[in-house]
Amino acid sequence: MADQEKLLPEWKAWRLQNVVWNEEERERRKQFVSGYKPPTNCSVSQLNIQLYGQVGSGKSSFLNTINSVYKGRVSAQAMTGNQSTSLTKKYRPYEVRTQQDGEALCFRLCDTMGLEEANTGLHLDDVSYLLDGNVPDGYQFNADVRITPATTGFKSTTSLKDRPHCVVLVMDAKNISVMPEDTVDKLKAIYRKALDREIPTVILLTKIDKACEHIADDLSLVFRSKFILEKVEEVSGKFGPSETHIFPVQNYSRQSALENRIDILALEAMAQILGFADDYLQNHLTKPVL
Repeated sequence: MADQEKLLPEWKAWRLQNVVWNEEERERRKQFVSGYKPPTNCSVSQLNIQLYGQVGSGKSSFLNTINSVYKGRVSAQAMTGNQSTSLTKKYRPYEVRTQQDGEALCFRLCDTMGLEEANTGLHLDDVSYLLDGNVPDGYQFNADVRITPATTGFKSTTSLKDRPHCVVLVMDAKNISVMPEDTVDKLKAIYRKALDREIPTVILLTKIDKACEHIADDLSLVFRSKFILEKVEEVSGKFGPSETHIFPVQNYSRQSALENRIDILALEAMAQILGFADDYLQNHLTKPVL
């Protein structure tokens, strides 16, 4: 009985009440995401989705999860692991392709250095330049050296296609309540910087299978889990984005084969991210002079 009290009735699921967690649903969502195209009346051919998060939060793993869906196998294109310092050392925009050597989809997932405590990891001064599109692809992060206009490859003049069109803050669902205050402040600052630039912000709650025992047994119960709903509410209250911009996901970690439920959740988040990014483009299209 105690376990049942932790789950909402099926008809009271807090999101995606009617989803069917099967291969057909996975394929439908996969086609929807791959079919996205930016507006024809703008200069942007690929959306830039920038990912930020604490070291070990799963931002690079989310990138790998989306890649896995389209590669048809569990992929590890971005380096991941259980380290105390960031494994991501470069600003790296990753393309997602429909198959090996296939056509690139109309978005890039841009990985950044992980946030660490104190003055290590990604520095907030560098975030401003990342959000303004000044930082060149492949830039080597250095916690001791700030990005400046004198940085090699620095883009002094940027346009809509250079800037991020959506910011994604990645957080470990089981660590929200015990996240170091310094990291909380950095994530809040990134959100405020994005807000100042009118860039939409999404939050991904990762490792939900480790945060909730019901989900560990059956991922399809995610939207009936009272614990995950409470985390969504907590994150919204603590960091600012509305609950409609917060998405629970489970990344590939120890699996060796694709699973429909993991893919469907990741594709749901990706579809919403593309939608918010498209809204940003629509709001920033150059209006014709009358």
